[in-house]
Amino acid sequence: MDKQLLEVHPQELKFILEVQKQSSCSIQLTNNKLHYVAFKVKTTDARKYCVRPNKGIINPLSNCKVTFTMQAQKMAPPDMKCKDKFLIQSTIVPIEANLHEDMTSTYNLFEKNGSKNNIEERKLSTILVKASAASSTIEALSVGVSNQSKDKQIEELKLKITQLDQKLHEAEISISKLEEEKARIQKMKSQQKNCLVSCSIL
Repeated sequence: MDKQLLEVHPQELKFILEVQKQSSCSIQLTNNKLHYVAFKVKTTDARKYCVRPNKGIINPLSNCKVTFTMQAQKMAPPDMKCKDKFLIQSTIVPIEANLHEDMTSTYNLFEKNGSKNNIEERKLSTILVKASAASSTIEALSVGVSNQSKDKQIEELKLKITQLDQKLHEAEISISKLEEEKARIQKMKSQQKNCLVSCSIL
């Protein structure tokens, strides 16, 4: 049986721990095979976590999002370390299985009396992150995005100023040409007037 029936991303669970509040995170299971693949999620502390879906069948070349919810905790561990583990089991669904019926029988493949040689297992570790640290990270990311936005605005303003300078220069050239044209016309009128005066004297 080929290894890596399912790609798991990410391969660790990060929960933002805030006392008296639930915390959730998700992973994506990707089936890159041309077979239907069944999966089942196990945990060392089923009362502490809710996993949805905790089992299912992923179509060929498809993926499935699995959400893990940690129940509200009364207090945080002193060292912020979590020993809880999760296990993802996967196996190819037999060709003879009827996918249109209740697939409960398929999960018998994961029972102890099933053939372990046909089951792939992936372990996921659990990491706890303080809410304050998470907030600082989010704030830092927000500041970075904000700075990038400001830099973009500054570049746009510089471009507009350059365009305005160019238009101002073009306007100055046009005004200079108009003044030259005005002076030329006035000179012509003056010459015509002098000519008329000379002609009248004669």
